[in-house]
Amino acid sequence: MKAEGGPALGGSLIPYHLSPIKVPYNVLRDFEPISILSTTPSFLSVHPSVPARSVRELLQLAKSRPGDLNYASAGVGTNPHIAGELFNYLGKANIVAVQFKGGGPALVAAISGEVGVAFSGVAGAVGFVKSGRLRALGVTSLKPVAALPGVPTIAESGLPGYEFVAWFVLAAPKGTPREIIGTLNDHFRKAMSFPETIRRFEADGLDVVGSTPEQAAATLESELKKWAVVIKERRMRAD
Repeated sequence: MKAEGGPALGGSLIPYHLSPIKVPYNVLRDFEPISILSTTPSFLSVHPSVPARSVRELLQLAKSRPGDLNYASAGVGTNPHIAGELFNYLGKANIVAVQFKGGGPALVAAISGEVGVAFSGVAGAVGFVKSGRLRALGVTSLKPVAALPGVPTIAESGLPGYEFVAWFVLAAPKGTPREIIGTLNDHFRKAMSFPETIRRFEADGLDVVGSTPEQAAATLESELKKWAVVIKERRMRAD
């Protein structure tokens, strides 16, 4: 849920007027989408001390002990925060977000047991699952993740309708001529189709997309609507 510098925007961007952190732009008003370059899932895990071995068991535990469980977030409005609040919203649970100064400290807190639950990027945290320091319960995408064999999706293992993937969109300033948008789209889609590019992205836990401008615009609009509801209902605001 963040914007990267320059014309490439990353994450599941949210409406300006509902953002937990105010930003000096409006995604739909101020940018011309060029292409969704790639997406990347996260995964839900618990510290081994947490007595839950599935998404369904975690939800039951959270509901039996409202407010007692915590999850590690990398800051207000970050991907782990949004993933966690979507879980709370759809699961009618209240696992409390603990805000850390970045993904590194959040992951350290999860593997140390300082917090019991984490929503982590695959590339940075899968090693801790393999070593037994985290127990993976589900991936946030709608399809399994090769790096986490045997780990089901959250949607199919206890929380229907759950989906969270971070995405990276290439965009230009509003008013950029359509022929320039088209030319940039053509070049980037070709670049994203190279086998070496695909391999390098997959090594970092990214799925190559390379969409059309129209598909990118549709993704932005649908994501904004989805996250507006979650942000409002979960009352997500920076202090």
